[in-house]
Amino acid sequence: MRMKTGYGKNYNNNAKVDIGVKRIGNLQFVSIVFIFLATAAQSQEINVAAVVSPRHIQFGEKARLDLTLSGEAFIKHIEAPQFNFLPAFLAVPLHSETTPRLEANQIAVSMAWAYELIPQKIGDFTLSDIRLAYQGTPYFANPGSIRVSGTDTYVDVSTNAIHQVEAEVDTHEPYLNAPLTYTFRYLYTTVLPTRESPTPRLPTFRGFFVETPQKRPLYTREIRGKTFWVEEHTRTLYPQQKIGQIVLAPAELLLPLPQGRRTLKTKPLTLTVQPIPETGRPSHFNGAIGEYQISAEIERGWIEAGHELTLTVRISGHGNIQTVIPPTLPRIAGVMVSRATRFEVITSTSRAYVYTLTPVRKGIFRIPAIAYTCFDPIRAVYTTTQTTPIPVSVRPHPNDPAEYETDSSPWLLWLIVLAILIAALGIGGYLWYRTGFAIPTGRKPNTETGTDTSEVSGSRNRNTQDTETEPITPVSQARQALGRLINSDTTENATTFANALAQVLHQYLEDTFGVSQRNIDTAREVCANAGIPKPILDALIDLLTKCDYHRFAPVPLSTGERNTLIARAERVINDIENLQNTQDT
Repeated sequence: MRMKTGYGKNYNNNAKVDIGVKRIGNLQFVSIVFIFLATAAQSQEINVAAVVSPRHIQFGEKARLDLTLSGEAFIKHIEAPQFNFLPAFLAVPLHSETTPRLEANQIAVSMAWAYELIPQKIGDFTLSDIRLAYQGTPYFANPGSIRVSGTDTYVDVSTNAIHQVEAEVDTHEPYLNAPLTYTFRYLYTTVLPTRESPTPRLPTFRGFFVETPQKRPLYTREIRGKTFWVEEHTRTLYPQQKIGQIVLAPAELLLPLPQGRRTLKTKPLTLTVQPIPETGRPSHFNGAIGEYQISAEIERGWIEAGHELTLTVRISGHGNIQTVIPPTLPRIAGVMVSRATRFEVITSTSRAYVYTLTPVRKGIFRIPAIAYTCFDPIRAVYTTTQTTPIPVSVRPHPNDPAEYETDSSPWLLWLIVLAILIAALGIGGYLWYRTGFAIPTGRKPNTETGTDTSEVSGSRNRNTQDTETEPITPVSQARQALGRLINSDTTENATTFANALAQVLHQYLEDTFGVSQRNIDTAREVCANAGIPKPILDALIDLLTKCDYHRFAPVPLSTGERNTLIARAERVINDIENLQNTQDT
């Protein structure tokens, strides 16, 4: 790149020059002077100088290049300086000037050019020669070297001391609400010779929840053969507001140098915040981010019924503790559970929650395992931990009336309810049977004649011709009951039909053999003792078993099936009756 500058005022032989007020040696000219010169300037010595200052700058700062051409005679016919510092520097002309002076009773002129050097790269650079031509003769000057460091580094050229800053994060793709570590470091080889200490300025971290861990002590690091002291400032960041790209602004360090303050800056950091993955997410996940463990404990292993028992659930680990919420306790039968309350914060990575359990009855209940699911951003997986079940013994309250120990298991309640239902069905069936088959009051048979006294009395009043009625026997009552059962509308209900048929058979056995209990085992035992043959006994037991089956496991019965059962019942009764008559004869 060639730079051309103007010369200001030109001085030629026999030229009239307005010099103004100048100090030349000990003389001062206050008026316009006309001087005529006739010299051979080319025979005089020419001096060329090139100076760069400062010789160490940061990228983004500017250096200055000053060029000077001077001699002992009047100088003319000077070409513009020629140089090219690209691609390291861009040179921008600032100004040029001429300075006349008196040398050996002659007018001499110095030419000066000033340029601004804007760095385009970072590094150490040796600048190329600068060419100047005077009356066709080339002259060269070399400005030397210059160091351009980044905005994060300062090097003291006089002492070669290095001061540097850097910033980094442990991950550039954090998950939403997941922690990442931001670290700012100040590295230096020599302590500044000032009373004031360097001042770090970290970004504001807008959109993040920020935690400040304990500061790490000062330590040393070897870099390119030099020993650096390292001062660290760490922050734990939790992106909370949005997903996508977030740019962290550069951190700064103010260096109080003897020649003035200088600011070092780190490079900006770009993060890409990711959403919590949907794949593999459990339905009971409540948003906890990190790696946590859950534990539970109670104040004691027993409690009185109606009193409160404290359950403490503790969640601890590493991650965004702000995302941890109380776990949901499974339902515990016979126990009232209050809502959780947080009662303490042990550390920044631990939470404890208290639940109040109130058992309503004595016995033993078990606090089931409590599960807790969290998302581990390091492994990018969902993990679930759970507590160990805890048994609790519930004692009766001292003011409660004494009662027998009972099992408080839930299935016992169902057994009790089932027993009540069975008893109710039995009592209802018995009452129905007694109502349907009992001999009406006032119709007692005559023990001698076997006739109904009320009917005899009634027949006398009606002057009837009947002097004898059929005797009422267990078999006749059973046959009448079976006849009514055929014509009864209860046949439409299998349960009612089976219950009525069983009552007919049991009533016959009770009237015939004096059976005291109406169940199959008693009927089998009494009939066997009475000498009932096995085929007849098996038929009776099978019939009673079928009745019980249809009573407690109702299955629809067709009309034909009902009639078959009634016929079988009548046949069994007839067989037993015939056997009894045979034994009597």
